[in-house]
Amino acid sequence: MPDTRIPVALLIMRLTIAAFFAAWSSLKFYRPEWFENVFKNVYGLEFASQNMSWVVGLIQMLLVLLFVIGFLRTYTYGAIALMLCAGVVGSIPSLMEYTTYPNNLMWAGVPTLGAAISLFLLRDYDRYTVDGQRRKA
Repeated sequence: MPDTRIPVALLIMRLTIAAFFAAWSSLKFYRPEWFENVFKNVYGLEFASQNMSWVVGLIQMLLVLLFVIGFLRTYTYGAIALMLCAGVVGSIPSLMEYTTYPNNLMWAGVPTLGAAISLFLLRDYDRYTVDGQRRKA
């Protein structure tokens, strides 16, 4: 009998990463000024505007949907991991100042990034997905 613990563990990882990323993406609709501030002050992208926040938020939410159902795992899992990586790399100065609130909250992205990278590496074992079900047939 095959061991089902690995696919279940990967499903849990995928759902919790999706919840984290969906909350992060939803802020682009609720607080578009934060999007502009982060992209200008953290990433140095002066062209970012609050109007762009909705477009980026919609793209990210679509990606989260594809990610949560496990469609095109290599691409969607990779894209989520890369975006989380950009967020963690961009927050390195805040991570170093972790004793100051709210900088300590930035550390939540580090294990999320680790989980996303692990999920990407183990994506072929993530069976409870659209792609995993297609492989069975």
